Amino acid sequence: MSFKFNFGVSDNGEITSGTAIAESSDITALSCEDLQSSGSEAPCEFVPMSIPGVSSAVFDAIYHRDQCLWKRQIDDVQFQLAQQDDMVDDAEDSAIKQAMAEGSSAADVIKGVYEGGLKTWECSIDLLCYLDEHGDELGVALSGARVLEIGCGTGLPSLHILKNVASANVCMQDYNKDVLELVTIPNVLANVAFAPKDGVMGDSVHVEDDTESCEIDIDFRRTHVLFGADTDRIIGEREMPELTSGEAREADARMLEKLDVKDRCEFIAGDWAKIEQEMRTRGREHSFSLVLSSETIYDVDSYAKLHDLLSCVLAKPDAQSSSEYVPMALIAAKSIYFGLSGSVLSFQQYIQRRGVFDVASIWQSGGSMGREILRLTWHASC
Repeated sequence: MSFKFNFGVSDNGEITSGTAIAESSDITALSCEDLQSSGSEAPCEFVPMSIPGVSSAVFDAIYHRDQCLWKRQIDDVQFQLAQQDDMVDDAEDSAIKQAMAEGSSAADVIKGVYEGGLKTWECSIDLLCYLDEHGDELGVALSGARVLEIGCGTGLPSLHILKNVASANVCMQDYNKDVLELVTIPNVLANVAFAPKDGVMGDSVHVEDDTESCEIDIDFRRTHVLFGADTDRIIGEREMPELTSGEAREADARMLEKLDVKDRCEFIAGDWAKIEQEMRTRGREHSFSLVLSSETIYDVDSYAKLHDLLSCVLAKPDAQSSSEYVPMALIAAKSIYFGLSGSVLSFQQYIQRRGVFDVASIWQSGGSMGREILRLTWHASC
């Protein structure tokens, strides 16, 4: 069984030029009987940063105040998957590709298979806005700090930190490796490394009504990395102008080598319980000063895993520090998830029963469909 969150932000021109966030929060149950979960938890996997294996990629602009973030278009992801259709055996198809083949959309959640990471959910926008509005205090506190975004998907809050806190290191986690490779990593590159500009490096920017999009020419960058000033001559002399697969791999390796952002980012795929185990195995408990998460408490069955991962990774307060900042987790969520078991209230009650964290609602939306941001800090006894 899968669920569709119809309240999510539109994937075309979302929040561009002051477009309002949708208020609808209906959830429709969908069937996907031919696509079954394996029944096992997705293993923890550290995913290296990579250049998207396409000639170009298309992104939509998302605006908040004076800030613009680029988010890869879902249609562009689907186009990439369609291009790869003949190159991968059906038995090896990714969970995302299987889900879309069964008629599921980026907004569908198929428990144990795909957790909706291709879509930008509106509570991630709330978290982005909160970080932006508290940028002065958080910026100082997060200088040189490590940040973890759980269930990152398109990763807008993490992108904001990468762009605005130059010394912060960000770890981005999603259930699906495919989401990280198809959306999260391309978004990091578009916002921090490639910086699209109309007519520069082959890029094109399109503005229509209240929406803005750009197409980043990755092959243009590849050829210039390989051939430099001789690019036009070398490519012009070829019968086929396209790069060979070997040349593309070499160009990607060279581009990655020059990217400073790769040293500030980490990407982890897998189930929360598996990630907690791996963090403990690697001795990385209590290593993140700030943990972010949005739209991850819609199912009460996930509360224990989320709580235990938070208690593993969130840094403990430093009694010797002169900073007033206290390590915290910020959880953005709908007050109620109609048709599902989770809610802000039930999550707060669960946290209180466990007795590890103090929890407080620090932001609430207006409108009939409530949204909140919860702050979790260590209980004094812990």
